[in-house]
Amino acid sequence: MEHVLSQYVDSFNGQKTTINGYDGYKKGSEYYFIIPSENNEEVLLEQKALADFMYVHGVDFVSTPIFNKNGSLLTIDQNKEYIVCCGKPMQGHQSEHPGSVLAKFHHLGSQYPYEPVLISSYGQWSTLWSEKLNAFEQFYAKQWSERPVSKFQRLFIDTFPYLIGLTENALQYTDETEKDWRYHEVDRGTICFQRYTNQMKQSIIWPYELVYDHPARDIAEYIRPYFLQSEEDCFQLLRVFIQEYEQVNPLSIFSWRMIYARLLLPVHLFDYLEEGFSHKDTEAVYKSYHSLLMKSKRYEENLKIFFKEMGLAKEDITIPSIDW
Repeated sequence: MEHVLSQYVDSFNGQKTTINGYDGYKKGSEYYFIIPSENNEEVLLEQKALADFMYVHGVDFVSTPIFNKNGSLLTIDQNKEYIVCCGKPMQGHQSEHPGSVLAKFHHLGSQYPYEPVLISSYGQWSTLWSEKLNAFEQFYAKQWSERPVSKFQRLFIDTFPYLIGLTENALQYTDETEKDWRYHEVDRGTICFQRYTNQMKQSIIWPYELVYDHPARDIAEYIRPYFLQSEEDCFQLLRVFIQEYEQVNPLSIFSWRMIYARLLLPVHLFDYLEEGFSHKDTEAVYKSYHSLLMKSKRYEENLKIFFKEMGLAKEDITIPSIDW
């Protein structure tokens, strides 16, 4: 892939390396990574602006796209589009607690002076979730009419009404939450992740992961995997995470409701369906989705006791929840 890199850097002579599955080259203390891109130039420019802001303000393990010799972020090679990102991977391990390190990232990101146009979901959850549900309903109708169908298709057809119900609950709860006046400074938009999977503990942050949204987005996605596990002490771990987070960014009642609203949305199921249908339909895909669905009861049970376990089931707080 050096010929792609040559479109960005003249006479490059570096040591080949790989991080998180991406080919890269090390030159001095800097690393250059060649990454396939599915985003257009306008989206990449907004992501670059977020990455540049975080890097300049001290998040030195975020990588940022660089311009090629033609002044573009994208380079086409063999009918595929690539970007080149420059960054310095974090050395060693992040010793700070996951809650406090994410809160500091959000606090810094909230100081970003502009709201992006193309990569912002802030204040748009209901609209975006409705659009997602409508798209899946159209896909469901198409799958319903196909014959024959695979085991994975049949499982999707049989269980999709369940996803509709969950999503409608999330939409209703979000609409009601947006009328709640109990918010404060922490509820400003900030730089977040498309799907937070503990990136603050990884060696490098990729710019395509960055979006602009309410901080509840990342907090909910940190919590979600715990709700799917069978560990009995998951709430003990989550309480510590929130305590560390709130030492930097105290959460408002509005924030708590936004976290709950996002947890109501079956993001994990939608994500798997998008991934599953984009690959060859196999027995492994069917079994993985079936296994994920089997965890739904545990997930719902954790949602039911969420506010109580997090110390918010108090008469003077009055946060509504869903009756399962």
